[in-house]
Amino acid sequence: MPAYTLDHWEDRSGHRLTWRFGYRGTVAEFGRIEVVYPARRLGERHVTEAGGDFVPAASFVGWAYGRKPSLHLAKLSVGGAGVRLRRNRWARTRAGRALRMEVSGREYRYLATSARHRDRALIREGVEIRTTRHGRGARKKATLTVLGPADATDLALAAVLCGVNTRNLTRGGAVRAFFHRSLDWLEIFQ
Repeated sequence: MPAYTLDHWEDRSGHRLTWRFGYRGTVAEFGRIEVVYPARRLGERHVTEAGGDFVPAASFVGWAYGRKPSLHLAKLSVGGAGVRLRRNRWARTRAGRALRMEVSGREYRYLATSARHRDRALIREGVEIRTTRHGRGARKKATLTVLGPADATDLALAAVLCGVNTRNLTRGGAVRAFFHRSLDWLEIFQ
């Protein structure tokens, strides 16, 4: 059960709208992986990008929630191909609320593994990559624990999702996100 650690990094040069954040590290035979958020801003949407030496480029676009894109109005692409995302936002369980996607003919689920927003798992048949974000400030890290024969696509998906706000995968996180969006919506009318 190999585990790989990606260190958090920040680039706060220039205007605050150009600041970049992310994770980077080396993952065994897949080489260096880097996650950048927001890599770009598209109006009210932010883009997170992940790529590396031997993993396909992945990008996630979603409604901005802080510095990261959220699952609201989201789009994902891996290796330049668009990926259809599905989720049941009304489900009561974490397994029911999972983000579902099909990449390269394989079905994936991305779900919360605890009530905390830092613990997630990307699952496909025979492979699971558990993601845990921990630490604060300069000591912040993301740990990817790989169970099964993961390939470059699996790692690209797990990495790009480290730079996405996935609080909606838990009921408590969904409630907080709903109130956040509602307050943003009310600002439009003022």
